[in-house]
Amino acid sequence: METAIIRFLYSILFYCLTPIVLLRVYWRSRREPRYADDLPQRFGFLPARHDNPIWVHAVSAGETIAITPLVKRLVVLGHRVIVTNMTPTGRERVESLLLPDGGESVTHAYVPYDLPNAVSRFLARTKPKALIIVDTELWPNMLHQVSRQKIPSILVNGRLSEKSAAGYARISLLSRPMFNQLTCVCAQSTLQGERFKRLGVSTEGLHVTGSVKFDLQLPDDLLTRKTALQQKFTGRPVLLAASTHNGEEDVVLRAFKQMGLSEDAILVLAPRHPARADAVFKLCEQAGLPVQRHSSGRDIMPKTKVYLIDTLGELLYFYSIANSAFVGGSLVDVGGHNPMEPAHFGIPILMGGYLRNIKDIAEQFVEGGAMKITQPSELAADWREIELNSRLHKQMSEAALQVMQANRGALDRVEQVLLPHLQ
Repeated sequence: METAIIRFLYSILFYCLTPIVLLRVYWRSRREPRYADDLPQRFGFLPARHDNPIWVHAVSAGETIAITPLVKRLVVLGHRVIVTNMTPTGRERVESLLLPDGGESVTHAYVPYDLPNAVSRFLARTKPKALIIVDTELWPNMLHQVSRQKIPSILVNGRLSEKSAAGYARISLLSRPMFNQLTCVCAQSTLQGERFKRLGVSTEGLHVTGSVKFDLQLPDDLLTRKTALQQKFTGRPVLLAASTHNGEEDVVLRAFKQMGLSEDAILVLAPRHPARADAVFKLCEQAGLPVQRHSSGRDIMPKTKVYLIDTLGELLYFYSIANSAFVGGSLVDVGGHNPMEPAHFGIPILMGGYLRNIKDIAEQFVEGGAMKITQPSELAADWREIELNSRLHKQMSEAALQVMQANRGALDRVEQVLLPHLQ
C-alpha cells in the first residue's frame, strides 16, 4: 500500500510538471526542430499494432548504437521490434542503422512520458511480448505497468555509478520496487551487479555479461568511407576530439595550438551535440585557427587547421583515420563518453577525470595502457607526447586492441539470457 501511495504521489508530481516538460521540448526544438516531431507519441498516441513486438528502449544515440547488433539478431530470429528513444539523435540513429535493413520488422516511436495513462496507452497499442532497456533508463510507472501485465523486463548493459546508486538508495520507497520488478539485469561488471543487488535486484535475476559496446558492429561501407576520408585529408596527421561539451572545446583548441606539431597536422572536432556547431565554429575563429565545416562538402583547404563535424552518425568513420583521440564529456562534469569506438581501431585515447558513467570500462583501458587520464592544464603535453613518441603510440595502440579483444562476447552472453524470456 505504501509503495502504491508513493508511486501515486510521484505520478501527480509528474502530471503537474508536464507543462514545464513541454516548454522544455519547445525550447529545445528552437535549436533542434525534430524535438517537436510526433509529440503525441510522448503521450502514448501511436498507430496500433498487435504483432507482439519486442519493445527496446534506448534513450539516445549512444545507447541506440550499442543495441543495434542485438536488435538485428532479434530480427534474424524472426521477432518484430519497436525501438523507442527520448531524443531526436536517438531516432536518427534508428533511422540510419536499423530501419533500412529491418524492413517491416523494425519500427520507431518516442518513448511515452512516465505518466500512467501514457504508458498504458502505449502498451495497449503495441502489446509487446518483452521490454529490453539499455543501460539504466528506468521509470517507475513503466516498470510497474509492464510487471502488472506480466511482460518480462530485461535491463541490458546495466550500469550504476556510485553516485547514481546512492541517489536511488535515497528514494528507496520509489526505486526499490522498480528494481524488484525487473525480470533480470545484464550488468556490465561484478561491481555494477553488486550495486544492483543492493537496490533490490534478485540474485537469480542478476547476470554479469559485460558491455555490448565492446561488440561493436562496423558499418558495411566503412572501408569505402575510410578510403574517401584518407583521400580528403591527403595524408595529413589527424587528431580527433570527439563528443565534446561546452567548456571542453576551449581547452582542446588551446592545447592543439600549444602542441607545436607539424604544419599539416589537423584537428577534427566533433561536438557531442551538432546543434552547438555554430558556437564551436566561433570558438575556433576566436582561437585564430582556420576552421572548415564537414557539412560544406568541400575539399579540405591547405590552410584549414580545424575540421568541424557538424553532422550526426559519422564519428566512427573519422575514428578510422585518426592518429589519436580525446574523448569528451570527461574534462567537464558529464561523466565520460564511449572510449570503445576509438579503441576498436587501435587509437591511443585521452580522457579527463570525470568518468563516473564509464568508470569500470575506463579503468580497464587505463590499466591496460591504452588510455591516459589527463587534466585541462596537461592535455597539450600529454597529447603531444603520444603524437611524437612513436614507441608510446605503438604501445597504446596495441593495448587498446588487446582490451577490446579481451572483452568481446557480451552480445552472445546477453542473447543467452534473453532467449528464454522471448518465447
